[in-house]
Amino acid sequence: MTPQILILIIVAVILIYALSTHGQKEKSEADHIRDQFKMKKEASVNEDVVTYGHVQERKQELFDVIDANLGDHPTQSAQLKDIISDWADLKVKSFENRRSWVRNPKKDSESED
Repeated sequence: MTPQILILIIVAVILIYALSTHGQKEKSEADHIRDQFKMKKEASVNEDVVTYGHVQERKQELFDVIDANLGDHPTQSAQLKDIISDWADLKVKSFENRRSWVRNPKKDSESED
């Protein structure tokens, strides 16, 4: 074999190797992104999705339990009620924010003005 053919074969092998490893790297990155997307999707599917009414029902149930069991401790009772109210507000806001592009089209038009 002549040295030129040998060099040509070596260069061809290096190019083939470089192209194949580059494709594998991109594929592994794409697989990683797809897996992250699947995990986020599964997490949102398993998330406790509730409506405003459900949150208010649960909030009232918890208030009733506090009133029944912590009547002798008004300060702690008030603190727990504040915490539960904050939780309920956050739950409702997170539900609205997640669905805002569907449920609040007027919000988008207000922000454009």
